[in-house]
Amino acid sequence: HHEMDAIKHAIGVVPQDLAIYPTLTARENLTFFGKMYGLHGHQLKDRIDECLEMFGLEKSAKKLVSAFSGGMKRRLNLVTGLLHKPKILFLDEPTVGIDVQSKKVILEHLVDVRNEGTTLIYTSHYMEEAENLCSNVAIIDMGKVITLGKPRELLSRHPDCHNLEGIFLKLTGRHLRD
Repeated sequence: HHEMDAIKHAIGVVPQDLAIYPTLTARENLTFFGKMYGLHGHQLKDRIDECLEMFGLEKSAKKLVSAFSGGMKRRLNLVTGLLHKPKILFLDEPTVGIDVQSKKVILEHLVDVRNEGTTLIYTSHYMEEAENLCSNVAIIDMGKVITLGKPRELLSRHPDCHNLEGIFLKLTGRHLRD
């Protein structure tokens, strides 16, 4: 039981599909998720305040999430996964379908989270994000890893390609995958 608690506290998850409650306010959502991760009292309140401010949601803390824009929901979804300062944060397409400003805020804070020592496991179709954020990249096609390495190493292995997207297309082909 103690090991499971330790694992739960070490891991954060930010799923692609929003995992927040639309009938609760931003603060109520974060209070719920924070308690699930073992945060309580002033520690929880202070961390919620810090995260709301960090992601530009402090003025909307008492609004129902159902009234949020797509970018606000995406930012709140991200906060639920990193509220407890996990050692490993799994992110599945955290910037899909949002405005440029929200994407910028999310990516800037993910760099900070990474630089503070959290390991990010980042799934994305946006190659530029992977190139800028990740120290190691695996290009996966049809469930198989087809190449693996540091972005710079991958680019040097494929001098005909200017970026990871070029490598991805070179290795997987250009035909549609419906």
